[in-house]
Formats: sequence, C-alpha cells, structure tokens
Amino acid sequence: MKRRFSRQASASRKAQGAVAAIVAAAGSGKRLGLKTRKPFVKLAGKELIIHTLEALSVSKAVDAIIVAAEPSCVSRFKRLIKRHGLKKVSAVVAGGKTRAESVRNCLAEIKDPVDIVLIHDGGRPFIDAKTIEDSVALARRHGGCIVAVPESDTVKLAGKDLFIKRTLDRKRIFRAQTPQVFRRSLITRAYAAKKVKGATDDSSLAELAGGRVKILKGSYRNIKITTKEDLKLAEVLL
Repeated sequence: MKRRFSRQASASRKAQGAVAAIVAAAGSGKRLGLKTRKPFVKLAGKELIIHTLEALSVSKAVDAIIVAAEPSCVSRFKRLIKRHGLKKVSAVVAGGKTRAESVRNCLAEIKDPVDIVLIHDGGRPFIDAKTIEDSVALARRHGGCIVAVPESDTVKLAGKDLFIKRTLDRKRIFRAQTPQVFRRSLITRAYAAKKVKGATDDSSLAELAGGRVKILKGSYRNIKITTKEDLKLAEVLL
C-alpha cells in the first residue's frame, strides 16, 4: 500500500509544504485486558484505529497518513484501511519494539514535498479538525507544537523515598496529548539522535534537539484509550 500524497492540497499549502501524519498503532494494548489487540477493538461497531484514521482523513490540513502497525498485523491493517476507503493512508509500516522505534520507521517513509510531520496516537479517536489545523499552523510558525491540557490537580514532586520535595505550580503544568506536530527537519534530526530510548513523547526528543515547542491548549475529551474504563468512557463520548 503505497500511494502518492494527495493532489487535493491547496496551492498555498503546496507552497508551504505538505503535511504527513504518522499514527503510532503498533502497541498490543495489554492494559485493556482483552484478547483483541487494541487497534482492532470495536468501538460502536467499528475498529478503534478506523475512528482515529477517519478523524485525520477528514482534516483538510493532512495530506497523507502513514501508520505504524505491529509487524504481524500489517496485512490486516491494509485490508481494513482498503475496506473503509481511507485513501489518504499512503503506507502501513512495521512498527518497532517501542513507540519511538515505530515513529522512526514511519519517518523513513516520508519524502518530499512534506515539510510538516504530525504524530498521533492510534488510541486517540476524538481528535477534532480545528485542533489539527491549529497545531499544524503553530508548528509552521514555531517549529513545534503539542496539544496539551492544563493540570487541574495539585502536583507534588517526590523523591525516590516518596517524601514530598515541593509542591509545583499547577498553573504551569500541562498534560501532553497528541497530536504533536513539527517541522520535518526538526523531528528528523531529533529521531536521528541516540537519546531516543526511554523517551515518552516526541516533544521531549525535539526539545533535546534544540527545538522550540509551543503548547496548544487541547480538550479533555481527547482521551487516550488505555484501559477498559477508557473504553467505556469512549462509548459514552460517541
């Protein structure tokens, strides 16, 4: 499954450079406690990954989508994507042992004229078009942008012995979500570095590479489905 990037991008966007979305969907979803791998868990009668891919596909800001799948599931992903007519999906690649390795494999598939790379969790089906467009615009302007929500609880910094060291100012604490969007040159440089192991998100790597990353306030509705409780909440949100 290798298609050329969509020719429907506007002339102005072509001048700026196309946007490729990477969807990290190679995880097994063990914390869900189900026999079915997380991308294929049904949500309102449709696979979770399809909800996420459809949300990205309808966005005018996205020109192409590359999916990282568990190696044994690549063919199944391709059949599913074809069945749902998701033409913006240009490739399905084998993911690595970690999320970072999966993203790196997807980055290797990206060619010109892509200038902006959007990275999104396969388990976040509730991303909306405005958030996608706004995050892409901020990444073009600043080099990097992540969607995040303000922390509402009091946050404590503890030592290894679990004694509190200090209370942090929650007004400056944000919980990172996805999408996380970057200029291609920045995120490619970030993933080319050796300090990828242990990274919990893409922004941390971009920061280490010297990039400036802007926060776009997101929605608490943009949940990541990780547990059975999350799945029940997602059914209510639909």
